[in-house]
Amino acid sequence: MEVGKDRVVALVDMDCFYVQVEQKFNPELKNKPCVVAQYKTWKGGGIIAVSYEARAHGVTRNMWADDAKKLCPDLQVARVRESHGKADLTCYREASVEVIEVMSRFAVIERASIDEAYMDLTSSVQKRLKDLEVSRIDPELLKNTYVQGFPVSGSEEDALVDKEERRSKGLQQWLDTLSACFEPGCFGYHEVCLAFGAIIVEEMRAAVEEHTGFRCSAGISHNKVLAKLACGLNKPNRQTVLPLGSVSELFMTLPISKIRNLGGKLGLSITETLGVEKMGELTRFTRAQLEEHYGEKTGQWLYDLCRGIEFEPVKPRQLPKSIGCSKNFQGKSALATKTQVQHWLHQLALELEERLNKDKEMNGRVAKQLTVAVRQAGDKKPNSFSRCFALTRYEASKISSDSFAIIKSLNAAGSHQEA
Repeated sequence: MEVGKDRVVALVDMDCFYVQVEQKFNPELKNKPCVVAQYKTWKGGGIIAVSYEARAHGVTRNMWADDAKKLCPDLQVARVRESHGKADLTCYREASVEVIEVMSRFAVIERASIDEAYMDLTSSVQKRLKDLEVSRIDPELLKNTYVQGFPVSGSEEDALVDKEERRSKGLQQWLDTLSACFEPGCFGYHEVCLAFGAIIVEEMRAAVEEHTGFRCSAGISHNKVLAKLACGLNKPNRQTVLPLGSVSELFMTLPISKIRNLGGKLGLSITETLGVEKMGELTRFTRAQLEEHYGEKTGQWLYDLCRGIEFEPVKPRQLPKSIGCSKNFQGKSALATKTQVQHWLHQLALELEERLNKDKEMNGRVAKQLTVAVRQAGDKKPNSFSRCFALTRYEASKISSDSFAIIKSLNAAGSHQEA
């Protein structure tokens, strides 16, 4: 195998997941412009999920529901349930567990978030190839699959306007190049592996819809970065294969900030320091130049990444690594007294106690550490400060009192505010 091509990795993303969950509860919301909003005290609540029908009217996440209705008068608004004075996401978490359970039947799963998961399909693909005696792949097995970089540009292909027609033409072109590549070691064998990975993902997506009613999109490539990138190219309810040979052309037009792990400070530093905006422009720099700016480890990683090569493994994990709850108090609602802080700490602790006990019952694990994080008014950072301490028992009163003691000690040490 060539460097960077020995794995088959997929990223699966549930399409407008919160909206789909609400549509399952209330089927009348299906095929209508719909959003999910939390809280209603200000301008109809903040929107956290938007259906594709609503997006067509210009509705986006983080809008206020009342403002969104001005853009789309027929907009349907589903409300996030509330518990302990804050948004309760339990129904979405439970729906996510259903999806992960189905996905895990097909390959190694790494849960990335409530609506995303990575799959390492390498072993499943090798088993499929070993068990099947084929020399061609039936395009009917890939009827929801796009292949990035295909159809190859030409007068006939450029004339195709219909998206489905271009998809079908591109898929067939790509499959035609694989007909003589079914033996390990053959040039192009790695793309045959991608094709079989895509077949498995087609089957998995169909199973998820059959067993849960939820639809998803997916990206299939050789690593996490490319799989995540591919997933977003042809949503919703479709999947995209990104062969390594199509990466250089795609990267020449792709902003650096669109790449996984480059959307923050590092991506901004690359743009400002090196004077480049597109991912493909990084190939102008030698490994030594990148290491000079960003150190040996990050420099090597960037050198490989701009060529579509990345080695981060898919780590088997179907459960979230942590369980947390939080609430923001913005503007005039900012907590100003000890009594207010104690009240809301107790509300958060009640939710945490419930979720920790449920997790212990279902998954047989026990948390040992608790982290308390606080952001003070006017601070733009996610946390003004945070501290960890031992979690000795699942009891809301103990959790809230210990947390308050931590906040009080930090407050006394460096804060000018009372609480």
